[in-house]
Amino acid sequence: MIGVIATYLSDYIFPSIIRGIESSLSSAGYTLVVASTNNDIEKEKQCLVNMLDKKIDGLIVEPTKTGSFNPNLNYYLTLEQHHIPYLMINQFYQELNPPHFILDDEHGGFIATEHLIKLGHEKLFGFFKQDDMQGVNRMKGFIRAFRENGLSFYPEMVVTYTTENKKEKTIAEARKRLSSTDRPTAIFCYNDEIALMVLDVVREFGLKVPEDISIVGYDDSHLSEASEVKLTSVTHPKMKMGIEAAKWMIAKVEGRNTDQLEHSTVYKPELVVRHSTAKLKR
Repeated sequence: MIGVIATYLSDYIFPSIIRGIESSLSSAGYTLVVASTNNDIEKEKQCLVNMLDKKIDGLIVEPTKTGSFNPNLNYYLTLEQHHIPYLMINQFYQELNPPHFILDDEHGGFIATEHLIKLGHEKLFGFFKQDDMQGVNRMKGFIRAFRENGLSFYPEMVVTYTTENKKEKTIAEARKRLSSTDRPTAIFCYNDEIALMVLDVVREFGLKVPEDISIVGYDDSHLSEASEVKLTSVTHPKMKMGIEAAKWMIAKVEGRNTDQLEHSTVYKPELVVRHSTAKLKR
């Protein structure tokens, strides 16, 4: 019996990851026990306690709020003491450095931003989630793109938000920036969900994408093609990550080829260019 704890289960990219995990585990005769934290520390604690009570044989975790110290680390140490293998997906707790399957988010932020810069955009800003390391790393890539392309960077080019204020902060900041006389010409978004929120505000102001504003999303989720404007977006190996994480866990639980198991996998994202980005009109 393998436990899976994710921040979310039923929306965005998470169903694809879960399907990947389930397909590998079920075909190998394993039972899957799934729980969601809603990216809440206290809920993560409850999930971990429940998993330990169920006497799972292994655990696949998407960690909660990796941007700060997590008070639940003792539960992971308990797993180690009981010789229950666990791995983390999408990100990991730096204090534990467990086996992990993650995306090179700094590279993703870099290629998305450089794409906009190469199209001539210099007045741009980005939305970044600050309570998860994915957002921190994507912001690093965003800033690095300015440095490596010899462009000036200003703090106001970055907008940060948290799990709790995601929607209101995104909408408020988008309205503020788009109503400015010095309006940006391009926007980088932490993920496709944020990109669609920004797209709604762009419409609200009577602007067009990409004619007036270029937008780049992240994760290449189903949302990237959900509106009339198909989003340029950074890829995420959703199903592949789930399948490979599950295969790693099966090999670990069964003690097969453990010496040959890679400790961790870092996927290199790519940019899928669609209709939401265009060259800046001079």
